[in-house]
Amino acid sequence: MKALGHFKTITEHKLLVMKYCFRVGLYRQGLLHDLSKYSWAEFRIGMKYYSGDHSPNASEREEIGYSTAWLHHKGRNKHHLEYWTDYDFSSGEPKLAGEPMPTKYMVELVLDRIAACRVYQGEKYTDSSPLEYLNRSRDATLMHPITRAQVTGLLTMLAEEGEAETLRHIKTVVLAHPEKIIPNLPRKEDPASKDRTFLRGEQARALADRLGTPFYLYDRATIENHCALLREAFAWNPGHRQFFPVKATPTPAILKLLREKGQGVVCSSAAELELCRRCGFLPEEILFMPNYPLPADLDAAAALGCRLMLDGPGLVEDFAARGMLRDGIGLRLNPGGVFRFGSAAVRLEAVKFGFTPEAALECVRQLQTHGVTSVGIHAYLSGNTLSPDYWPAAAKVLLWQAKKLMAETGINISYVNLSGGLGIPYRPSDKPLDIIALGDSVRQVFETETAGTALENVPVFTEVGRWITGPAGLLVTRVHHVRRGFRAIAGVDASASDLMRPMMYGAYHHVSVAGHEGEQNRTAWDVVGSVCENTDKFAVNRMLPEIAPGDVLLIHDAGAHGHSMGYQYGGRLRCGEYLLESGQVRRIRRAETTEDYLRTAIFEE
Repeated sequence: MKALGHFKTITEHKLLVMKYCFRVGLYRQGLLHDLSKYSWAEFRIGMKYYSGDHSPNASEREEIGYSTAWLHHKGRNKHHLEYWTDYDFSSGEPKLAGEPMPTKYMVELVLDRIAACRVYQGEKYTDSSPLEYLNRSRDATLMHPITRAQVTGLLTMLAEEGEAETLRHIKTVVLAHPEKIIPNLPRKEDPASKDRTFLRGEQARALADRLGTPFYLYDRATIENHCALLREAFAWNPGHRQFFPVKATPTPAILKLLREKGQGVVCSSAAELELCRRCGFLPEEILFMPNYPLPADLDAAAALGCRLMLDGPGLVEDFAARGMLRDGIGLRLNPGGVFRFGSAAVRLEAVKFGFTPEAALECVRQLQTHGVTSVGIHAYLSGNTLSPDYWPAAAKVLLWQAKKLMAETGINISYVNLSGGLGIPYRPSDKPLDIIALGDSVRQVFETETAGTALENVPVFTEVGRWITGPAGLLVTRVHHVRRGFRAIAGVDASASDLMRPMMYGAYHHVSVAGHEGEQNRTAWDVVGSVCENTDKFAVNRMLPEIAPGDVLLIHDAGAHGHSMGYQYGGRLRCGEYLLESGQVRRIRRAETTEDYLRTAIFEE
């Protein structure tokens, strides 16, 4: 009876997967799916441990510590993520990791999971069951991030939009445009390739000797070049305006340089507004975009008379009370659901910014009672992405929302703000964005979506930050200690107080050794700071040339969200900043002192 029960179960599952595969056009995979389960090596285990409500493989694993049937199965079926595991050497030490699954096998995995949940859960099954299983599954952590994003996106669509729409999307979109991935090849990454920068070798060491370390150095030429490229990318849109997010690099000399190049700024606090006012920005060059602001922030924006953005319905009356509601005010939208671009999927319900579509409609009607006849629309849908699909996909979402607002309220749209979100190639293997091609892709979306509508020639705003200044900044630091124990550790005079991203996010920043650029003989090093926290590490198991005390290290791509995120934890003080222009180095911020650290303290009893 166990043999018959097991045969019925695996056959029911196989037929269901085959049905799904046929519906999306994977005929061969549907026919061949799980045939190895009928082999003696697997069938006898299923027959022995069959219970009807529990996996025989799990039962065998509980009894002998592993599953012989599963070991046989996973190596013969490409729809299992375990088939696509290999050794990853990118961190310097080999570790088992998932490789990207080819699209057709990723789809079969999704269909297999839907069918398995249907068979095993019976009447308890809902369209949310496969997603819930994935979120509970420990083995899913072995998935390559690209594959996990694809699977999560499809199972989220299943939970939210149902089976019919998900299968239609798989057939007409996912399989029609498969990811171009070659699995199971070592990642090619030449650590020396990123060592080439605007500061190298003897020049770096001489500058470190003269200025003292640590310090930030920004390259004016790189910033100017990126400003020019962004202008060129949007030359097709006469109304284009770029607003640099002050939080990325709130250094007066950098902000003044950006203003010289025609950029405005995005501020979210009273302090940032005052900083930009002192840097010479005019009110129309400042976009105030608060997120759950304090009354003092709103008062400062009202006094300055700058451009304004509403981030949520609760702000309308706060703005109205200060006389801040006027034509052209922006609405920050959160479309909800899952935002998909390329292989990425972002669940927008978890994002704290913006109006829901329903709240945006109500807000527009409320604004109209205050005499507002036009609004701008904005959405921040992803961050630090290198996908060329992001902005075009965001443009489609924003234009759709704009048309909906216009149709249902009669409001005019004064601009469409794509926000920022563009990433930079932090790793040597990362492919940088082609900003000119990206701008052209956005142009094609606007021309297609706005032709013959009131949105033709609507101004496009951008808020590019990291892409402008990130690659233009280096953190220069010196090695003071070398320790060899369980690992080789280089202790430097910079710390998380200077660059917090690695500690906060586990973020990658390339590290090079001045004077040893391009050297191929490398070993694994940890580069650490002096904050008394184990996470104060700039690099872990990083393949670097031999390091000795006194060596100068360059930490790359630190020109955005670097110095600005610094802090004084542990009494560690933030370093100074310098600007390289026409071969000369100019100090643009002094290093903090102990007096700065103590300045706000009150010592009296």
